[in-house]
Amino acid sequence: MRKFLSVFLLTCISQAIFCQTSSIKGTIRDTLEKKNLPNAVVSLLRNKDSVLVKFTRTDSQGSFTVTNLSQGDYIMMITYPKFADFADKITLSSGVLDLGNIPLTPKSVLLGEVIIRTNAAIRIKGDTTEFTADSFKVKEGATVEELLKQIPGMQVNSKGEITSQGKRVDKVLVDGEEFFGEDPTIATQNIGAKAVDKVQVYDTKTEQDQLKGIGASGDGNKTINIKLKESAKKGYFGTVESGTDFNKLLNGKLMYNKFRGNKKVSVYATKSNTNTGSLGWEERSKLGIEEDYEYDEISGYYYSYGDGENDFNDWNLKGIPNAYTAGALYGDKWNEEKNKLNLSYLYNRLGTTNTTRTISQTLLEDTTYFNNAVSKSKGLSQRHALNGKYEWKIDSLASIKYTIAGKYSLKDTYTESSSEALDENKEFVNTNSRINEVNSTKKQLDNLLTYKQLFHKKNRQLIATFRLGIINDEQTGKLVSTTNFYRNGVLDSTDIIDQLKLNSSNSTTIGTKITYNEPLNDKWNLVGEYSFNNNHSISHRNSFDKGVDQKYSELNTVFSNNFDLTALSNSGTITARYVGKKLSAAFGTGLSAIRLNLDNPDANTKTKYNFTGFTPQARLGYKLKAQTNISFSYRGNTVQPSISQLQPLRNNNDPLSIYVGNPDLKVGFNHNVNLSYNDYKVMKGRYVFASLYASFLENAITNQSTTDSFGKTTYVPVNVNGNNNWGVYIAWNSGQGDKKFNHEIQPQANGGRSMNFLNGKENINTYANISLTYRVRYSVTDKYNFSAGPLVRRNISKSSLRPTANNNYWNYGGRAEGYVKLPGKLDLSSDVDINLQQRTDAFSKNTNIIVWNAELSRKFMKDKSFKIGLIAHDILNQNIGFNRTINSNFINEERFDRLARYFLLTASWTFNKMPGKN
Repeated sequence: MRKFLSVFLLTCISQAIFCQTSSIKGTIRDTLEKKNLPNAVVSLLRNKDSVLVKFTRTDSQGSFTVTNLSQGDYIMMITYPKFADFADKITLSSGVLDLGNIPLTPKSVLLGEVIIRTNAAIRIKGDTTEFTADSFKVKEGATVEELLKQIPGMQVNSKGEITSQGKRVDKVLVDGEEFFGEDPTIATQNIGAKAVDKVQVYDTKTEQDQLKGIGASGDGNKTINIKLKESAKKGYFGTVESGTDFNKLLNGKLMYNKFRGNKKVSVYATKSNTNTGSLGWEERSKLGIEEDYEYDEISGYYYSYGDGENDFNDWNLKGIPNAYTAGALYGDKWNEEKNKLNLSYLYNRLGTTNTTRTISQTLLEDTTYFNNAVSKSKGLSQRHALNGKYEWKIDSLASIKYTIAGKYSLKDTYTESSSEALDENKEFVNTNSRINEVNSTKKQLDNLLTYKQLFHKKNRQLIATFRLGIINDEQTGKLVSTTNFYRNGVLDSTDIIDQLKLNSSNSTTIGTKITYNEPLNDKWNLVGEYSFNNNHSISHRNSFDKGVDQKYSELNTVFSNNFDLTALSNSGTITARYVGKKLSAAFGTGLSAIRLNLDNPDANTKTKYNFTGFTPQARLGYKLKAQTNISFSYRGNTVQPSISQLQPLRNNNDPLSIYVGNPDLKVGFNHNVNLSYNDYKVMKGRYVFASLYASFLENAITNQSTTDSFGKTTYVPVNVNGNNNWGVYIAWNSGQGDKKFNHEIQPQANGGRSMNFLNGKENINTYANISLTYRVRYSVTDKYNFSAGPLVRRNISKSSLRPTANNNYWNYGGRAEGYVKLPGKLDLSSDVDINLQQRTDAFSKNTNIIVWNAELSRKFMKDKSFKIGLIAHDILNQNIGFNRTINSNFINEERFDRLARYFLLTASWTFNKMPGKN
C-alpha cells in the first residue's frame, strides 16, 4: 500500500511539474528576399537578470523549437550574419507559444518603425533615432559637441548650432531635462563625451501639436536628448579652464556636476574678455516656458522697453566685451519617478564698449542722399533668470506639471553719435550730433500649469493648461540733440532737443487652453482645442523739456503718449488626423475673435478694435520606404496690426527718422506652403533633405516713407497687396566614420517681392539670394582630422523706382578647420573663416575679412586630463564687425568693433570621479 501511494504521489507531482512547463516555437524569415533563414541563433535570457537560460539554432527550413521552459518573463534574442539583431520580451504560460514568422532585417535596409539592435551603434523606433555614444570614435577629452560631429546626419557649425537630418536642433536635453534652460551649448560644449551613453534625436513638438499632428511652425525642428551613463550619475565630473594674455584679457570657466542616483547638482561660472560668456545660440523668448506659437493670440499688444534678450549672444555682440556668467542647477526624481523637480538659476553680466561707423545711401526716384555716421557707446546689461519645473504623476492616467520662469534685467547704455547727409553734389543736407542715455529695468514672471489626463480607451487624451504672465518695465532716458538743416549747402535752420524721457509699463496676461483628442478608430483621431487669453496693460511714455528753471518740468505733448489697453481673445480649432502605415494626414481650421479696448487719457478718447482670425491648416505625409518621407503642409493665418502700428505716437530718439502710427490699418492674411523630402540611410551615413516654402501675404503691413528736402524721413505703416517670399533648401550628405571622406553639398535660394511707398510713389523691390556650399571632412582618430567648406553666394536686388541702380554683388567665403597630432605629444588645431564681399555701385571697395585662429596644446597626467595650450586668435589681424544691408531704397554698410588679434596662454583640467569610468 505504501509503495502504491508513493508511486501515485510521484506521478501527480511529475504531472503537475509537466503541466507548468512551456515551449516556444517559430520561424525566422528574411524580410527582403522573403525566404527562411537556417542556422540562426535563438537565445532565451531570464528577464530579471539577463542570465542565459537556453539557446538553439534554426533548422534547414528556418524553424526552431525550445522546450521544457519554466513559466515567466524572458528576453528572446535572434542573431544572423549581416542582419540586424532582433530582441523582444516574451511571457510564457503553460503550453506552447507559437510566434509564427519572425522577421529579420538586413543591415542595409533598416525598418523605420521598430528595430532593436542590442549593443549596436544605432537604434530606431518610430520617430526617434538613438545612437550609442561609445560606437563613435572621438579623441581623448572630447566634448559632446565633438561627439555630435561624428554622428550620421548631424552638423555643428562654428556658432555651436546643430542641424540633424537637415533640420535645426532647437533644444538640447540632458536625461530628458533642460540643462540651464536657455543655453543648450552649456551642455554640448562642457559635458565630456566619455560620460554619454546614448544620444537621442526626435522632432520638437508641444504635446498639443503631437495630438493634432500639425506643428504650429510647419514641420518643426529637432530635439537632442543626451542620456548619461549610469556610472556618470554616481559621482562627479567637471572642468576648470583659464587663459590670459598677461595684459588686458582674462578668461576663466568652471563646470561642476554631481550625481547621486536620480539627484543631480550642477554649477557653472565664466569670466571672459573675449566673448559674452553665454556660448551662443538664440535665446528662448519665454525663458524656461515651452515654446507655443499658437498660444498667445494677443502678443504684440504690449510695449516693452529696454529688451536686451539677445545681448548675451556672441553673434549679436557689437564691441569689446567684459562678461561674467554664473549658474546653478538642481534636479531630483523620487517615488519611482512619479515626482520630478528641476530648478536652475543663471546670472549674466555683460559690459561693452563700441565704435560703429556707417555709410549709407537713401535712393529716391530723382535724387540720392549720402549718409555718414559715427557712434561711440558704452553698455552694461545684467540679467537674473530663475526657472523651476515640478511634475507629479498622480497615477497611471493623470499627471500635473507646473513651470515657473522669472527674470530680472537691468540695462544701461550711453551713446554719443554724429552724422552728416550729403546730396548728389556732395553738399550738406543735414548734420546731427546727439547723446542718448538710457537706464531700464525689466521684471518678468511666467507661470504655466499643465494637467494631462489619459483614459482607459486607447489614445483618448485631455490636456489643459493655464498661464499667468506678469511684466513690469521702467525706463529713464535722456536725449540731447542738435540738428542743422541746409539749403543749397547753406545753413537754413537748427533744431535743438534736450529732453528727459520717462517710460513705464506693466502687463498682466491670463490664458488657458484645453485640447481633447478622441480616437475614432485605430487610424483616425479628432482633436478639438479652445483657448482664451486676456491681457491688460498700461503704458506711460512722457517726454519733458527744460523749463525756465533749467529743470525737466515741461511736458512735451507731441512726443508723449499714455494709454490703458485691454486685449481679449477667444479661439478654437478642430483637427482630424489620420495615421496609417505609409500615409499620415491632418487637416483642420481655427477661428479667433480679438477685441481691443484702447483708452487714451491724453486725447480723452476710447477706441475699440475687433479682429477676426482664421487659421486653416493641413499636412500630408507619405513614407515612400523606411526613412524616406515626403510631406506637404499648408497653413493660413491672420496677422493683426500691433499696438505700436495702430497707436499714433511719435518717437524722436532719432530726430531724422520719425515713426507715426496708423489707426486705420486692416488685418492681414498669410498663406504659407511647405514641401519637404527626406531620405536618410542610417547605416551608410547618407541623407538627402530638400525643402521648398512660399508665403503669400494679403493686406501686408509695410511703410510709407516721406523724405523732405532736408533729409528728414517720416514713416507711417500702411497695408499693401502683392508681397510674397519663397525659399529652397537642399542638403546632400554622404559618408560617415573614421578614415572615410564625408561630403556635403548645400544649395540654397530665397527671395521675394515687397512693396512700399516713397514720397507718395509706389516702389516694388524684388530680391533673391542664391548660394552653394560644399563641405568635405576626413578623420583618423587621435591622429588628424580636417574639414573644409567653400561658399559662393549671389545677392540680387532691384527697385522699380530706381531700376538703373545696380546693387547686385557676389559673396565668396567658407570655413576650414583641422587638427593634427604632432611629435612630442603636441596637438595643433586651426580654423579659418573667409568672407569676401564684392564692391557695388554704392561701395567702391571690396570688403575682405579672413579670420584665422590656431591652438597649440599638450595634455599631461596619466588620464590626459590636464592641458596647457597657446591660442592665437585672428592671426592676420582682420577681424572687424561688418554688416551690409541692401533693400528697395536704402543701402547700408556698417563696421563695428570686434576683438582683433590676441594670444592667450591657457590651462584646463577635466576631472571626474565615477565608478566604472574606465
